[in-house]
Amino acid sequence: RGFDARISTEYDIPLAEGACVFCGNCVSVCPTGALMFSSEHELRQAGTWDESRQKQTDTICSYCGVGCTLTLHVQDNAIVKVTSPLDHEVTRGHLCIKGRFGWKYVESRGEDEP
Repeated sequence: RGFDARISTEYDIPLAEGACVFCGNCVSVCPTGALMFSSEHELRQAGTWDESRQKQTDTICSYCGVGCTLTLHVQDNAIVKVTSPLDHEVTRGHLCIKGRFGWKYVESRGEDEP
């Protein structure tokens, strides 16, 4: 707190040695916006991130039977990030690693297939 405040892992240990499961919930609750999805960062670096062109669509996660609601953020017909509504009674805005980051398979076109 105060002037000694800094970003750190729990108990100030290396991230890989802690209890972090890399679910990305820290990204969704970061109060300053200092953390963001790598896809958002890459698009911002390229100058192509444009929330005014993004559409949001709610769907249900297909990885397990919990029934988490996912909000897909789509720009130029590509998913750019996934969040969950804060008012959803199952997730309350939180997602597991598969729900938050497992969306790349949706855009797989099977390039390796004949």
